[in-house]
Amino acid sequence: AHIDIDPAEIGKNVPTQIPVVGDAREALSQLVRLVGKPPEQAEWSETISTWKRDFPYHYEKTDILKPQKVMELLFEKTGGEAIVVTDVGQHQMWAAQYYRFEKADRWVTSGGLGTMGFGLPASIGAQLADPSACVVAVLGDGGFQMSTQELAVIAEYQLPIKIAIFNNRALGMVRQWQEIFYDSRFSHSKNPVQPSFVKLADAYGIKGYEINTEAEAHAVLNEVLNDNEPVLLDFRVDGDENVYPMIAPGKGIHEMVGVKK
Repeated sequence: AHIDIDPAEIGKNVPTQIPVVGDAREALSQLVRLVGKPPEQAEWSETISTWKRDFPYHYEKTDILKPQKVMELLFEKTGGEAIVVTDVGQHQMWAAQYYRFEKADRWVTSGGLGTMGFGLPASIGAQLADPSACVVAVLGDGGFQMSTQELAVIAEYQLPIKIAIFNNRALGMVRQWQEIFYDSRFSHSKNPVQPSFVKLADAYGIKGYEINTEAEAHAVLNEVLNDNEPVLLDFRVDGDENVYPMIAPGKGIHEMVGVKK
């Protein structure tokens, strides 16, 4: 089934057997009444687990700090207990893939809405809603620069948010598309000139760290994750790393790019 208020969207990416055109809230309310007791999910859950075992996420490990490794470390060091708030971009997908989210209500994201700048203010909301939680704002360097002024709010109220910037000096998803689909003709997707995010944090009275290696990531995360104060972490990750799988323009989900066979 595909519910959408816009009939032009029905069946656009995935073949649809049951099209429902209408307001999502009203349509779902009626469907809940029709379904009654939810069906058993054990068999489907096992199928998904099998796929995860047979087709695991993978990345090339090098001396350059990999964004996937940073997400694995964030999961490891927080024990999966953090509320992870993402902005929009490659880091959003890496969070979904490598943080694992084994517990409910641990991920705040704007999904596919493309709201760059969402992550930092949303992390403030998450921290205020659950003051005792470890809140990690996972941001790209592009999205972070759209809402840096929120550092003033974080500093004023001393919200212990851990701001993890996946700094690849680019608008990563745009750069990736230009590399793969436009023969690496990069246009306005790389950011060679940036402020020092650590100095910017310091200007607001917030501790900041620039992190260039996996060893530094281990050490700094061990030091700061339990601090009851805000911290900015500038992870200088591989600027050429792409996120997979992805769907090419005009293709279906069965034609994904970057799927391990």
